[in-house]
Amino acid sequence: MRIDGQLNLHVREHCISLDTSGSADSVAFVSHAHSDHISALKNPHKKILASDETVALSNASNSRISSLDGLRLSLLPSGHMLGSSQLRVEWDSQSFTYTGDFKLGESLTAKKAEVKETEKLLIEGTFGNPANKFPARGEVYDSISKFISRNYNAGHIVLLGGYSLGKAQELVAIANKYCSLKPVVSESIDRACRVYARFGVRLDSAVIGSPEADELMRSNFVAVMPMHTVNFDFATRLSRAHRRSVYSAVATGWASSMKFPVDEAFPLSDHADFPQLLEYIETAKPKEILCCHGNEERLSKELRSRGWNARPIAEALQARISGW
Repeated sequence: MRIDGQLNLHVREHCISLDTSGSADSVAFVSHAHSDHISALKNPHKKILASDETVALSNASNSRISSLDGLRLSLLPSGHMLGSSQLRVEWDSQSFTYTGDFKLGESLTAKKAEVKETEKLLIEGTFGNPANKFPARGEVYDSISKFISRNYNAGHIVLLGGYSLGKAQELVAIANKYCSLKPVVSESIDRACRVYARFGVRLDSAVIGSPEADELMRSNFVAVMPMHTVNFDFATRLSRAHRRSVYSAVATGWASSMKFPVDEAFPLSDHADFPQLLEYIETAKPKEILCCHGNEERLSKELRSRGWNARPIAEALQARISGW
């Protein structure tokens, strides 16, 4: 087997692109529905390998496959968002796993990642720096719910920002479960919430412009909006329009290392932090590791210092090492 510069996985006579559009003859594995992972779906003739949830969230019309001759293909939960998957490929006595974006542990809206032993591992390294360590998810939920309840109960508007697909649904779930509140949401967030509900993740929200949302917004309310729109300027305009104080917050793993123009930033991530990356690898026990999706060099260096055979994917591709 080998991986080429287009992130095509070549196994026997098959070619599987990994979260890329890949080559013309490849089958595309789509790990989840975030926009930076669905380029293959722009070609309606491309055959894809993806979960039912990913297809629904992407509104994809591509033909789907579930098997390839001579290979055993498995989609394992990755914990990143609804329907997110890892790809496991087995043939003869060999095995390969591509994690895609993942996190360990339970969340309100996604299954936790499943980890199996594998010989070869292609792992994301988004937070592959030892400085990246997140609080327990339950602690972050508690902090967010207290922020919501404190400000809502004081008669203020609470404005929450998260990525429209994945994080926003988790924020809605926090408001529902911990605060017994129904937030108003944007149309893009509402579309995803409705898909989540189809797959058993019940979310109670009201889309802006609906009579229900209009009624909620007559007094103090909670709003969950796309993260890029939530800032002090938006909060000020919202405050003037409704003649109430607005308290804003965002939820992102980068809250631990970056500043945002809001009142609070909560380190709620859908990616594994550095300890979780190590935990995954220690459980999977791979003989060879390639690191991708950010911080590849730092993560590879840290893994080698701990005795693992790890390289950044760019280095491996540059060396044109076969066997991958």
